[in-house]
Amino acid sequence: TFSPGARSQYVCRLYRSDSDSSTLPRKSPFIRNTLERRTLRYKQQSCRSSLADLMERTSLDLELDLQASRTRQRQLNDELSILRELRQRLEDAQLRGQTDLPHWVLRDERFRNLLKEAERQTKFEHRQQQAAEKLLKKASKEVYQLRGQNQKEPIQVQTFREKIAFFTRPRINIPPLPADDV
Repeated sequence: TFSPGARSQYVCRLYRSDSDSSTLPRKSPFIRNTLERRTLRYKQQSCRSSLADLMERTSLDLELDLQASRTRQRQLNDELSILRELRQRLEDAQLRGQTDLPHWVLRDERFRNLLKEAERQTKFEHRQQQAAEKLLKKASKEVYQLRGQNQKEPIQVQTFREKIAFFTRPRINIPPLPADDV
């Protein structure tokens, strides 16, 4: 079969039999998220399976898992009760008018580690916030300088023109719907 190509070049394809693999390829219409497209997009998992995956879980495995989860839950509940008690003591001390931390709190190793971690996080967040503010000031200063270079019209008129241009710009990123889909 001969088919015309670009710039009057001809493409010749020779199909020797009528089998499925030799017939002319037909392009199906584009359908989003079909299984054929998804399998091309996502890599398939390799077909290796270990012995542990093949074995079913026994009642002993389930019982051990249950005991482990109960132990973990008990530990978490203990930690929660300790933290609640600590919070209650601190609130009581605050109601009594004590502004400094009590000495027994400062002796507690876990509480000191918790305070250090909280201070570290607040310092990090404060540094990030300062860097963002500095960057914003620098950018606004540059914009103001660029606007000041154009002395043809006042800055307020320039701002108004930019806003109007933004809202009246053509939105070419939204494709028109075909008439047959409506």
